[in-house]
Amino acid sequence: MELDTLPILTRPYGPAAQDAPDDAPSLAASPDLYSLIPYTDDFQARAESRRCFNPVESASRVTWIDVDGDQATARTLSSLAELRGCRSLHIPRENGLRILSVNQPNSWRPLNVTGDMFREIVDIAGASSDLLELPLSFFQKSMAVEEGFSSSPVIRHNADSIEIIYIMKYAFEKRVQEKGMDPWVLRQTGVYQKYELATKNSTWVLLHPTANCHFQSRLESFVQSPSQRSCLHRNPLLIHNILFGSFMSAWRDYIKHLEGRMLPIANTTVAAEINKALRVNHESLTAIRGTENRCLVLQPIFRSLEKTFDVLHQANAALSDSGVTQKHDLEAMKQLLNNYLTTINSYGQAAWSLQTRTSRIAAHITDTLSFKDAYVAKRQTEFMVRDSTTVRVITVVTLIYLPSTFMATLLGMNGFFEMDDNHNVVVSPQFWIYIVCSVPLTAATLCYWWYFQKAKQRTERSTDALMV
Repeated sequence: MELDTLPILTRPYGPAAQDAPDDAPSLAASPDLYSLIPYTDDFQARAESRRCFNPVESASRVTWIDVDGDQATARTLSSLAELRGCRSLHIPRENGLRILSVNQPNSWRPLNVTGDMFREIVDIAGASSDLLELPLSFFQKSMAVEEGFSSSPVIRHNADSIEIIYIMKYAFEKRVQEKGMDPWVLRQTGVYQKYELATKNSTWVLLHPTANCHFQSRLESFVQSPSQRSCLHRNPLLIHNILFGSFMSAWRDYIKHLEGRMLPIANTTVAAEINKALRVNHESLTAIRGTENRCLVLQPIFRSLEKTFDVLHQANAALSDSGVTQKHDLEAMKQLLNNYLTTINSYGQAAWSLQTRTSRIAAHITDTLSFKDAYVAKRQTEFMVRDSTTVRVITVVTLIYLPSTFMATLLGMNGFFEMDDNHNVVVSPQFWIYIVCSVPLTAATLCYWWYFQKAKQRTERSTDALMV
């Protein structure tokens, strides 16, 4: 059996789901060996270890939007029972549109849905097991891990349907800015689309980083307009442009923000003089390295976006080959995707240029600090040499005056030397006491110095032997 005719095994949805036998094929029962996740048990274990889902059902929130003909209905569901009830009441019709949206409380918390509810969403969408990879990027974390990771975009095209799965990462400026915190953050939105070629039904599963995501608000307004909904019948890929148009332009402002953090440090670095007080320090180096690290993650993100546009190019061609879209819609979408590719390429070039500049500035600061340390060490050496010269002078002077000082001290001891009536020096018979005390003391001092030098030599020889 060839890949393009391989059926995707899923549980039936709608009324047929209630009458399906227990041994009906499902994602868990029969592995899809053409999928990135052929064994769904692995997904469940990984999702639990990453804490991708909120275990409390009362905190769940699923936005269900159905568009049938000229009517668009939106509901907010908060339990598995409500999800199943809505599923049984709303059967997809021809040319229908269904959007299931889930969000995180914030981008560092698990999705506001339980694991059972998300598996129900997978069944409602009739999705392949590749969709299970999507929520693994929306997990609870305590540090900014996987900032530069975006799961690879996926396209599955067979005789019945077209599936598109990807994650779009984008820069976002927070409206409420905390003092001392970076106002910009990196967020992501997960997108799944399944388009059924026979019924022309389109099912979307969206994972948002916050409850009030700008993309979700625009999407809800879009589907409420009959004229805008008619555009989706001509080309079901246009919803992707609502996402891209909402967040793509923010990359330029984000790169500008990073450049604004770099330039003040760069200007002070160039004007630094070694023999004067530096205007850069290790904090400056830490700040510029932080900016460099923010630039590093942009390259894999932009590369992933380029792959996403390549996938959409394939989907656009497949829709045209299946007779869903007309030639002018095909060409318009092709030009749009090419323009996005060009835009992403320009952002990538700007990010690469900024990364190179920050790297060079960081190297310049490192060299400046090293030169400053060497300069200070040289000055200290000069001071030490100057001090040692002074010590030598003092030592020579001391040696010159030491004999006379010794004689003055010796002759000044009244207990051993006295003057008679004729002013002659008379040596006391007790002078031997001075000799007996001073000679042994001098000999003991010399012996101690000799022993200390020998011990030091033995230690140095043993150390050299161990190193050999």
